[in-house]
Amino acid sequence: MTTPSIVLSRKLDRAHAAIDGAEAVPIRVVWARPVTARGGEVAFLSDAKTALAMIVSLAELAPESRAIAEEELARRYCVPRITRVNRASVTFGNRYWDVETDRGHRRFLFREVGKHVTRITPDHLLIRDALANRFEIPSLAALDEHSRHQVEQVI
Repeated sequence: MTTPSIVLSRKLDRAHAAIDGAEAVPIRVVWARPVTARGGEVAFLSDAKTALAMIVSLAELAPESRAIAEEELARRYCVPRITRVNRASVTFGNRYWDVETDRGHRRFLFREVGKHVTRITPDHLLIRDALANRFEIPSLAALDEHSRHQVEQVI
């Protein structure tokens, strides 16, 4: 399999890609494995969410294209990291969280642990709330004792 030639550009604040010399089209830049292998393979999707091209690493892009891809990925995968859990409770199956993140104070809720909590490792959690916002706990062990206790009560 050969690596496609991909040149990224911006038009009206939207990323476009010219793939293997074809005319530039609007694209979405996504991690191929956003939960388990972020920083690895990158896919370029059409507006219809079909894959137009895939590369093994951002390093395969020219510096200008790489900068655009990095901006798009940072915008798409903005995931606040939970630094403290002030309170977490369960009421009628709803899990209510009041947390501090690297982006400020947040409150959110979700219902089913199996659907909304992904254990990347036993110590690393990715949480998706009822509105599909994502939050990350990079290390349960790094949280203070109160925060760990709150997490254990609801997960």
